[in-house]
Amino acid sequence: MKLAILGTENSHAFAFAKFINTDPDFSDMEIVGVYGYDDAANERLLRCGYVPYAAKHPHEFLGKVDGVLVTARHGDHHYEYALPYVEQGVNAFIDKPFTVKVDYAKALLNAAEKSGALLCGGSCLKFLRELKPVKEFAAQGKLVGGYVGAPINMVNDYAGFFFYSQHLLEMMLTVFGMDVKAVTAVCPDESKNRVSVIFNYGEYDVVAQYTSSYGYTITAYSDKGCQSAYTHDLGDCFKQELLEYKNMVTSGVRPHAYGDLLKPVLILNAIHDSYLTRKTVQVSDYE
Repeated sequence: MKLAILGTENSHAFAFAKFINTDPDFSDMEIVGVYGYDDAANERLLRCGYVPYAAKHPHEFLGKVDGVLVTARHGDHHYEYALPYVEQGVNAFIDKPFTVKVDYAKALLNAAEKSGALLCGGSCLKFLRELKPVKEFAAQGKLVGGYVGAPINMVNDYAGFFFYSQHLLEMMLTVFGMDVKAVTAVCPDESKNRVSVIFNYGEYDVVAQYTSSYGYTITAYSDKGCQSAYTHDLGDCFKQELLEYKNMVTSGVRPHAYGDLLKPVLILNAIHDSYLTRKTVQVSDYE
């Protein structure tokens, strides 16, 4: 399986390249080259011997690879880098945020449906092992509420709020499901790492806090009590998402409905618009 990595400034790029070169679980994968605008990141990968070549253009690998790993930090680059490959039926992993713009996400998914390309990606936080007992607990009784907390990085060159925010969302959707009806968000100052959100699930709410604290926490409340988890260690999440990509390609079966890749983009845009307008926003308005 010949692969190219598109976007080397992200820590995912180095982690994936290292796995493919050193972990026997990925012995059937080969990186033919990378593209990234960060020359220092490119040089690091070349110097380690993890990649043989750094391209000058993200589409230089068209017709030369079986798949692409799109790990750019800015979500708009995900659309820009991936679309020509997806249109040609090339299987793609697309990192978080899947895209920033809703139209870009829809265009990528429509292109995959037409070409037969398989897509996976989003936030690796869906693979946090600490989520499993909370998810199991949430399935056992009648949910009455929830809480989720995660770090945010609001001031950056990668679309601000959208850069880091899918991590919290992916945790929540993994435990509580995709059926978010509406969001009410508050961000007093976009120069500070502080966003609070109420997610309306119909019969109950999940309260979320994005803060500057580097830790991930989640709690499910039901008629049977509550179950919580906390971690600041991502464990083997990077490896699990690369394994998901490999299994998708080798089996020919996508691991998630494409609507599950689109939903976080819809909700993130709803959060962003809610705190800007200071109004409750219906998620269905973005579908």
